[in-house]
Amino acid sequence: MTNRICFFPGTLSLGGIGKLFVNLIEEYASRGIGVDVFLTKKEGEFLEQLPASVRVFEGGGRALNSMLLFIKYLNKEKPDAVISAREYLNIVNILCCALSFSKARAVVSLHTNQTAENAAGHARFKNNYHSSRLMVFAKLLYRLSPKIVAVSRGVADDFSQRMSVERKKIEVIYNPVYKPYSGECSAVDNDFNAFIKTGRKYIVGVGRLTEQKDFATLIRALSMVRKEKDIALVILGEGALRQQLEELVEELGLADHVLMPGFVKDPLCYVSRASALVVSSEFEGFGNVIVESLGVGTPVISTNCPSGPSEILEDGKYGALVPVKKPEAMAKAILGTINFPPEPSILIDRAKEFAVPHIADQYLSYIYS
Repeated sequence: MTNRICFFPGTLSLGGIGKLFVNLIEEYASRGIGVDVFLTKKEGEFLEQLPASVRVFEGGGRALNSMLLFIKYLNKEKPDAVISAREYLNIVNILCCALSFSKARAVVSLHTNQTAENAAGHARFKNNYHSSRLMVFAKLLYRLSPKIVAVSRGVADDFSQRMSVERKKIEVIYNPVYKPYSGECSAVDNDFNAFIKTGRKYIVGVGRLTEQKDFATLIRALSMVRKEKDIALVILGEGALRQQLEELVEELGLADHVLMPGFVKDPLCYVSRASALVVSSEFEGFGNVIVESLGVGTPVISTNCPSGPSEILEDGKYGALVPVKKPEAMAKAILGTINFPPEPSILIDRAKEFAVPHIADQYLSYIYS
């Protein structure tokens, strides 16, 4: 049935999309499926993770500058499908597949609830389009695309309304996140070891230090939780708001109870030992770290933000959901979860529904249907 699949991620830099693409690439390569990766620029930390059998092609540095080389690739190599992500790359994918002489299917994947991002005021480019003409052009192209994948129902609903694409034309396929965890921690921050050396309990937050992740609400919630329980907080990630968050920690008198080690190579080393993972985001597309936490049996508290967390947690069945920007509600949910933690095996079983082989099968079924 399968011949060759091309992935078109732009680059393979660190980030959720790069990691998810690599998960699919590794899975397909292990099955003997031909896999190509077409990069606008051959760079990114995930490059070294590509299996030896994967062929890598390079474009012209930027998406638009890569179009002619991409069309040349399509005409020569004739992949069955090209899977892309990010809306500007999706448009290039659709256009190049349409202009080439190949029969490659453009499979565009949607990872962001753009309306929620715009509403929060953090979008770099509103709707990702600079003019009304470009918006009209994008809508026309998306109607040409035979295959559209959204990583959550919320993302699918938003895209359908925003881009005037019939909802039934959008397939929801959750992210391929879960892999069995060995439990081996090879690289744990020395400050972290000192932080927990007396066996202190902690909760953990994971993500870039940006407004979207709203770690300020989590820090405020910790301040409330500590009035009733001796618990610490570890925030994994780096970003522009580090100084602002550190100042908030000082202001609330939490300097001895909050650790921010920055980016870490193996966040599951920290998540697996935590009393709970707390997601404080204003918006998400899916919420990979929620699945990863469930996969190691660590309880989850998340904001009920658009889109993804409520779907992963099945409206609270597998973890507490709280309103966005409500530290009081978050603190209450943290205390409830720590005092009455769910059975880890139940969480792990839920995470297995997002296993890489299972999701890879869904992509194949959709591509070749």
